[in-house]
Amino acid sequence: MKEKEKIKEYWEERAKQHMENPSATTDDVYLRELEISVIIKTINEIGIDKGSLLDVGCGDGYSILKVAEAFKNLSFVAIDYSENMIRLARQRLESQPDLKHQARFIIGDVTAIGQSLCGSSFDIVLTDRCLINLGSFEDQCNAIRNIANHTKKNGYYIAIENFIEGHENMNAARRQLGLLEIPVRWHNIYFKEKEFIECAGRFFQDISFREFTSSYYFATRVIYAAMCQMRGEKPDYRHEIHQLSIRLPWIGQFSPIRMAVMRKDG
Repeated sequence: MKEKEKIKEYWEERAKQHMENPSATTDDVYLRELEISVIIKTINEIGIDKGSLLDVGCGDGYSILKVAEAFKNLSFVAIDYSENMIRLARQRLESQPDLKHQARFIIGDVTAIGQSLCGSSFDIVLTDRCLINLGSFEDQCNAIRNIANHTKKNGYYIAIENFIEGHENMNAARRQLGLLEIPVRWHNIYFKEKEFIECAGRFFQDISFREFTSSYYFATRVIYAAMCQMRGEKPDYRHEIHQLSIRLPWIGQFSPIRMAVMRKDG
């Protein structure tokens, strides 16, 4: 419980530090844009353009409001356990009056999601680097069970989460170029693919993975990072290589961040 509160405090403080910009949940702003575009593409592909979407761990609301702009016939409920993040999200919503009827932000915890949702279920449930902030794999698996309980039959769960296999592949490439490994952050627990499938497979079917950040990470965390080391420069998340790399085709498995798409059986 102490570890959970420590992680929550981290996100509360980060929300305070990034009041005026879209980097409250990640410094890599182009990665965030890549995630948004792939979420929109995936919703189009699964063919649900009417109904409801739940965003669990919505952060400051930046991403989900961008998605809402693309789907005027979907209603959105977004939750986060950080009061400061929800405050930022509500401020964003106030500045976009055309979305007020379509989206709402509430304080809620994925480990006790029913307390916030009052039995509601959704056509699509989304997490974007949310479950990696839980304190154990058991907590993560319980969170997936909670998500399944609030997913409609024939509805979908879209999980953008971090996996150790891609992380290790990225670090192996970095070592080849004389770069230090990038450690897993203290407040994160990355999934192992097999364990994720075993857990999610209890509640969902047709689990498929999309390596949508692999090329982006190889270009930015390996090639660009090595160039910066050669030049004695500090990497810059807003460098043009980040902007260009979001347009690369998806190749390999060189990133911890993957999308898993799955369906709840009807």
